[in-house]
Amino acid sequence: MDGRKSTIAAIASMIVMIILYALTALGYMGDNPVGRGGNYEEPLIVPAGYAFSIWSIIYLGLIVFPFYQWYKKSDHPSWTRIKWLYSINVILNGLWLVAASYDYLVISVGIIISMLATLYMINKALISIEREGAPINYWLERLVFSLYFAWITLATVLNVSSALTFYQWDGFGISDVTWTSIMIPVAALVASLVFFTYRDKAYASVVVWAFVALAVKHFEQYPIIGYLAIGVVVLFAVYILTHLGKGRAKVLSS
Repeated sequence: MDGRKSTIAAIASMIVMIILYALTALGYMGDNPVGRGGNYEEPLIVPAGYAFSIWSIIYLGLIVFPFYQWYKKSDHPSWTRIKWLYSINVILNGLWLVAASYDYLVISVGIIISMLATLYMINKALISIEREGAPINYWLERLVFSLYFAWITLATVLNVSSALTFYQWDGFGISDVTWTSIMIPVAALVASLVFFTYRDKAYASVVVWAFVALAVKHFEQYPIIGYLAIGVVVLFAVYILTHLGKGRAKVLSS
């Protein structure tokens, strides 16, 4: 019964997210509709626009997930927990879109950090399921959360940077290029720690995708940013290649 309730909550929450997405995309929530840029100059850490097309894959996975859970009818306690966390996350996702559309960037930072926390807990629960040997469909239940977790990890850095830019923080007088050159290895370090916790090749692939887009955007005008981004791409490509054929890490006690 708890499993069915959590599935219904997941489907309802997903519908709310879609409604909020549609309202923001159509310009009914704020004057900064989804995908049309903010009312301020973007920080240099933001990659080329095509990188954000990954959202189409993530949203597709988020839409399919609760319906697959309805079909699957699992009452496993960890799946029930994941579905409740999913419900919280997608509601937060919709609220983030609203906050970003109104340029409430401090609020959006708080929301995206909360999204990151729920994704951490979802991935921890998925590891628990894998460790127990319970049935799990990689393509319909696992992959979306790997991609989503990786993108939100990086998006949190972008969101904080965007908020600081919007509120005209002077960076202690340090140039944007220097700050970006500092943030790139910091973001890579955080992503590396997550990768070696989960040994998740899909997670690493998203990092490669994002930093290739960053290099493409800045290589000509800001070569130092381009070279640093390529360095991150090479590092995570090595992570992927050295972990081909290896399973995900079964760590993190429940």
